Amino acid sequence: MSNLGTPHSRHLNKCLAHGSSSSCPWKDMNASNTNAYKTRPDTGVTRTYDFTITKATAAPDGVEAELLLINSQFPGPLVECDWGDWVKITVQNNISDEGTAIHWHGMLQQKTPYMDGVPGIAQCPIAPGGSSYTYLFKPDIYGTCWYHSHFSGQAASGFSGPMVIHGPSHVNYDIDLGPIVVSDYFHEYYDVITGGFLENKVEVTLSDNNLINGKNSYKDNGAPLASFNFTSGKTHRLRLINASAFAVQKISIDGYNMTIMANDLVPIVPYVTDVVTLAAGQRSDVLVHAMGGPTDSIWLRAYKPPNCSPGKEGSYLATAAIFFEDADRAEMPTSQPGLNAYDKYCGNDPLSKTVPVYPLTPGHPSVTEILPIELRPNGSSNLWFMANRTFRVDYNAPQLMNARDGNVEFPHIQNVHNYGSNSSLRFIIENTGFHPHPVHVHGHNFWVLQEGRCGDNETVFPDGQPEFAHVFSPGEASDRFGGTPSSSHQHGNNVPPVEEHRREEGVDRSKATFIGNYGSCWNGSIVNPMNPQRRDVQMLLPGHYIVIQWEQDNPGIWPLHSGGMGWMILERPDDFYNNINISDAMSKTCEDWEAWTSKNVVGE
Repeated sequence: MSNLGTPHSRHLNKCLAHGSSSSCPWKDMNASNTNAYKTRPDTGVTRTYDFTITKATAAPDGVEAELLLINSQFPGPLVECDWGDWVKITVQNNISDEGTAIHWHGMLQQKTPYMDGVPGIAQCPIAPGGSSYTYLFKPDIYGTCWYHSHFSGQAASGFSGPMVIHGPSHVNYDIDLGPIVVSDYFHEYYDVITGGFLENKVEVTLSDNNLINGKNSYKDNGAPLASFNFTSGKTHRLRLINASAFAVQKISIDGYNMTIMANDLVPIVPYVTDVVTLAAGQRSDVLVHAMGGPTDSIWLRAYKPPNCSPGKEGSYLATAAIFFEDADRAEMPTSQPGLNAYDKYCGNDPLSKTVPVYPLTPGHPSVTEILPIELRPNGSSNLWFMANRTFRVDYNAPQLMNARDGNVEFPHIQNVHNYGSNSSLRFIIENTGFHPHPVHVHGHNFWVLQEGRCGDNETVFPDGQPEFAHVFSPGEASDRFGGTPSSSHQHGNNVPPVEEHRREEGVDRSKATFIGNYGSCWNGSIVNPMNPQRRDVQMLLPGHYIVIQWEQDNPGIWPLHSGGMGWMILERPDDFYNNINISDAMSKTCEDWEAWTSKNVVGE
């Protein structure tokens, strides 16, 4: 299926242009002296890839299932480039009865919002039966990311792969092992999963397995496991990616600590831990010093806590063997899990630990909005709501195309919010339900200013919950679904002390725009206010809130979303009005899609 996680998987170079870091295209630019959001190299190089998407029967865990494959691979091929390169990927859709589109998760798409890959927003879907589309963009920032289908729930059926943008490193290491993709896995095709969740009974389809680089056995059926190579005495870089549909992943290596050096695409001040927690969509780059002997072998574990993520009995653990250079590969490791390998806390590490190397300070926002999240029945199905709004897109009329033509008024159901030329946005997102939510924004990294527990639903809904809002109270949801960190998350493991600054900032309603009559769970404090954590996904626990903020410096339409809910950010539309690149990019796919849908019915 894929060479990732096999003895044939190659180590990655420091950069593609040359073999050594001294001759890489960023030269003297590094994580501490360069604001990558504003300045980047220009190599003049375009890295070219061709993807063919097919639906096929495969058995990554030994059980046959219907999957969506990229070039007959699961996970999909590694997309690799240097910071300063362009990337050109031509995608041919050979699925017979479904459209598709690819989102390049973590890519800011500055000046190329029409390459973001969200159907109904940035493009029409690529029509079935052999139609193609070419994505062309320049990665703005560097590190470890991934790509996945953004058409319906296709990503849950294998349609995803890793992506690496080589850039400067603020820490030293010897060997880059490349991507380690962990994911929940379903034997059912994705339409069963999405259908079950949206039904009025909320029959969540339980995942059947957990995979590392697309590999694991199922009920000890002998299917091959992933494996990796360590060299004793060397420091190894592991690029951890959670490509799950739902699952929180706990990643550990028996007997070893890991030094986290980057979260998502943000280099951070390194800190040490024995377990890395990733919500769906998140990434962490870690360093591991191979202190064992040449004949050692140990287990790498990926565990999805059952209280955080739905799964069938026996589906929660994936293991991969790490063999040192002279180990007997015919013998599986006998190492034992660490103390926190099976920790059940669903949240990310404390914000005080994750300090970006390049400091950026958020100013006072132009707009502040409170967005409660809730799941409500809607006739025969369930829908997610943010601040009393759900959403639905029109695949045949992408929002970006309409805005480009000057049409900035959208149907209410599309949930598009025009923030004009406001300089910055702040959102207080409050989870009134019983599911953990990985909150992701396209087109930006956001600051995570604060997170915490809501006292009660009267704080979120001072006038009472809306009718039909069947949710746990925040306290009940928090206790039941992993809202209380263990001692290991409160104190860390060999973590260097990090000064935690807090600023009390009262919420001034006279200077902010608020949606609806919702209370705020946030007391105005900010963790490390001069340099808060930045990333593109943050876990929002049940009964909790997060406060995020970003600068409006990237004209486009950007989803702020988690799973089946979305809040569409229309950003600086005057700056892309009448942009010919938008119409040129969309015209062919929209013509093909229009022709196909004129004869076929498509759910959106």
